[in-house]
Amino acid sequence: MPRDSRRVYATQRIRVVKVVRAPASYVFEWATDYRSDDWRVARPGAHPRFRVVKLSPHRVVRIRLTDRGAPDPDVAVDLIRLEPPNRWHTDQVDEEELETVDYRVSAIGREKSRLEVRVTDRWMTPRHLSRAETHQRVSGAWDRYVRWIETRYRGGLPARG
Repeated sequence: MPRDSRRVYATQRIRVVKVVRAPASYVFEWATDYRSDDWRVARPGAHPRFRVVKLSPHRVVRIRLTDRGAPDPDVAVDLIRLEPPNRWHTDQVDEEELETVDYRVSAIGREKSRLEVRVTDRWMTPRHLSRAETHQRVSGAWDRYVRWIETRYRGGLPARG
Protein backbone atom coordinates (compact mmCIF):
# COMPACT_ATOMS: atom_id res chain seq x y z
CA MET A 1 0.00 0.00 0.00
CA PRO A 2 1.33 3.48 -0.76
CA ARG A 3 2.84 5.43 2.16
CA ASP A 4 0.06 8.01 2.16
CA SER A 5 -2.99 6.10 1.00
CA ARG A 6 -5.26 9.12 1.49
CA ARG A 7 -3.65 11.07 -1.31
CA VAL A 8 -5.19 10.84 -4.78
CA TYR A 9 -2.56 11.45 -7.46
CA ALA A 10 -4.94 11.32 -10.43
CA THR A 11 -8.58 10.82 -11.25
CA GLN A 12 -9.58 9.43 -14.63
CA ARG A 13 -13.02 8.97 -16.12
CA ILE A 14 -13.51 6.82 -19.18
CA ARG A 15 -16.44 5.42 -21.11
CA VAL A 16 -16.41 2.29 -23.25
CA VAL A 17 -19.31 1.15 -25.42
CA LYS A 18 -19.51 -2.31 -27.01
CA VAL A 19 -22.08 -3.89 -29.31
CA VAL A 20 -22.73 -7.53 -28.45
CA ARG A 21 -24.45 -9.99 -30.79
CA ALA A 22 -26.60 -11.49 -28.02
CA PRO A 23 -29.81 -10.43 -26.25
CA ALA A 24 -29.47 -7.92 -23.41
CA SER A 25 -30.80 -10.42 -20.86
CA TYR A 26 -28.12 -12.93 -21.90
CA VAL A 27 -25.36 -10.30 -21.64
CA PHE A 28 -26.55 -9.26 -18.16
CA GLU A 29 -26.72 -12.88 -16.97
CA TRP A 30 -23.22 -13.67 -18.30
CA ALA A 31 -21.59 -10.51 -16.97
CA THR A 32 -23.09 -10.81 -13.49
CA ASP A 33 -22.29 -14.51 -13.00
CA TYR A 34 -19.54 -13.85 -10.45
CA ARG A 35 -17.73 -17.10 -9.62
CA SER A 36 -14.51 -18.31 -8.07
CA ASP A 37 -13.25 -19.49 -11.48
CA ASP A 38 -13.56 -16.04 -13.08
CA TRP A 39 -9.87 -16.33 -14.05
CA ARG A 40 -11.12 -18.21 -17.15
CA VAL A 41 -11.57 -14.89 -18.94
CA ALA A 42 -8.59 -13.04 -17.44
CA ARG A 43 -6.11 -11.39 -19.74
CA PRO A 44 -3.47 -13.70 -21.19
CA GLY A 45 -0.72 -14.50 -18.71
CA ALA A 46 -2.75 -13.42 -15.67
CA HIS A 47 -4.12 -16.11 -13.40
CA PRO A 48 -5.70 -14.39 -10.44
CA ARG A 49 -7.57 -16.37 -7.82
CA PHE A 50 -11.06 -15.26 -6.85
CA ARG A 51 -13.18 -15.73 -3.77
CA VAL A 52 -16.83 -14.84 -4.26
CA VAL A 53 -19.36 -14.31 -1.51
CA LYS A 54 -22.96 -13.83 -2.62
CA LEU A 55 -24.50 -11.85 0.22
CA SER A 56 -27.93 -11.65 -1.37
CA PRO A 57 -29.47 -11.85 -4.87
CA HIS A 58 -28.34 -8.25 -5.41
CA ARG A 59 -25.07 -7.98 -3.44
CA VAL A 60 -21.75 -9.73 -4.10
CA VAL A 61 -18.27 -9.39 -2.61
CA ARG A 62 -15.39 -10.63 -4.76
CA ILE A 63 -11.78 -10.84 -3.59
CA ARG A 64 -9.07 -11.12 -6.25
CA LEU A 65 -5.58 -12.36 -5.38
CA THR A 66 -2.86 -12.00 -8.01
CA ASP A 67 0.57 -13.55 -7.42
CA ARG A 68 3.27 -11.40 -8.99
CA GLY A 69 6.24 -13.20 -7.48
CA ALA A 70 6.41 -10.94 -4.44
CA PRO A 71 6.10 -12.33 -0.90
CA ASP A 72 2.50 -11.12 -0.71
CA PRO A 73 -0.07 -11.28 -3.52
CA ASP A 74 -1.81 -8.18 -4.84
CA VAL A 75 -5.30 -7.99 -3.36
CA ALA A 76 -8.41 -6.31 -4.73
CA VAL A 77 -11.88 -6.28 -3.22
CA ASP A 78 -14.97 -5.66 -5.35
CA LEU A 79 -18.27 -4.64 -3.78
CA ILE A 80 -20.91 -5.34 -6.41
CA ARG A 81 -24.51 -4.15 -6.52
CA LEU A 82 -26.73 -5.86 -9.09
CA GLU A 83 -29.69 -3.93 -10.47
CA PRO A 84 -31.56 -6.36 -12.73
CA PRO A 85 -32.48 -6.50 -15.47
CA ASN A 86 -29.88 -4.23 -17.05
CA ARG A 87 -27.49 -2.47 -14.62
CA TRP A 88 -24.81 -3.22 -12.08
CA HIS A 89 -22.21 -1.25 -10.16
CA THR A 90 -18.79 -2.13 -8.74
CA ASP A 91 -16.68 -0.35 -6.15
CA GLN A 92 -13.15 -1.75 -6.21
CA VAL A 93 -10.38 -1.14 -3.72
CA ASP A 94 -6.88 -2.42 -4.40
CA GLU A 95 -3.28 -1.61 -3.59
CA GLU A 96 -3.03 1.37 -5.94
CA GLU A 97 -6.47 2.63 -6.88
CA LEU A 98 -10.07 3.16 -5.94
CA GLU A 99 -12.27 2.35 -8.89
CA THR A 100 -15.99 2.69 -9.47
CA VAL A 101 -17.63 1.13 -12.51
CA ASP A 102 -21.19 1.52 -13.73
CA TYR A 103 -22.47 -0.93 -16.33
CA ARG A 104 -25.62 -0.72 -18.40
CA VAL A 105 -26.83 -3.09 -21.08
CA SER A 106 -29.70 -2.25 -23.43
CA ALA A 107 -31.35 -4.03 -26.31
CA ILE A 108 -30.80 -2.75 -29.85
CA GLY A 109 -32.71 -5.58 -31.46
CA ARG A 110 -33.83 -9.10 -30.58
CA GLU A 111 -30.33 -10.54 -30.64
CA LYS A 112 -28.10 -7.50 -30.29
CA SER A 113 -27.19 -5.38 -27.26
CA ARG A 114 -25.31 -2.24 -26.38
CA LEU A 115 -23.10 -2.38 -23.31
CA GLU A 116 -21.89 0.86 -21.75
CA VAL A 117 -19.11 0.82 -19.15
CA ARG A 118 -18.28 4.01 -17.21
CA VAL A 119 -15.15 3.90 -15.08
CA THR A 120 -13.79 6.37 -12.55
CA ASP A 121 -10.28 5.56 -11.33
CA ARG A 122 -8.73 7.35 -8.38
CA TRP A 123 -5.03 6.53 -8.34
CA MET A 124 -3.39 6.39 -4.92
CA THR A 125 0.16 6.20 -6.28
CA PRO A 126 2.19 8.55 -8.47
CA ARG A 127 3.07 5.58 -10.73
CA HIS A 128 -0.22 4.97 -12.48
CA LEU A 129 -1.59 4.27 -15.93
CA SER A 130 -2.33 7.15 -18.27
CA ARG A 131 -5.94 7.78 -19.24
CA ALA A 132 -5.23 6.23 -22.67
CA GLU A 133 -3.71 3.12 -21.04
CA THR A 134 -6.70 2.79 -18.71
CA HIS A 135 -9.07 3.09 -21.66
CA GLN A 136 -7.09 0.49 -23.60
CA ARG A 137 -7.10 -1.89 -20.59
CA VAL A 138 -10.87 -1.64 -20.08
CA SER A 139 -11.73 -1.75 -23.78
CA GLY A 140 -9.40 -4.70 -24.39
CA ALA A 141 -10.90 -6.63 -21.49
CA TRP A 142 -14.41 -6.07 -22.80
CA ASP A 143 -13.34 -7.07 -26.32
CA ARG A 144 -12.35 -10.46 -24.82
CA TYR A 145 -15.56 -10.69 -22.80
CA VAL A 146 -17.71 -9.86 -25.84
CA ARG A 147 -16.03 -12.68 -27.78
CA TRP A 148 -16.77 -15.07 -24.91
CA ILE A 149 -20.40 -13.96 -24.66
CA GLU A 150 -21.03 -14.19 -28.42
CA THR A 151 -19.34 -17.59 -28.69
CA ARG A 152 -21.40 -19.03 -25.82
CA TYR A 153 -24.61 -17.53 -27.19
CA ARG A 154 -24.03 -18.81 -30.74
CA GLY A 155 -23.17 -22.23 -29.31
CA GLY A 156 -26.47 -22.40 -27.45
CA LEU A 157 -24.75 -22.47 -24.06
CA PRO A 158 -26.40 -20.93 -21.00
CA ALA A 159 -25.15 -17.51 -19.91
CA ARG A 160 -24.40 -18.81 -16.41
CA GLY A 161 -22.09 -21.71 -15.74
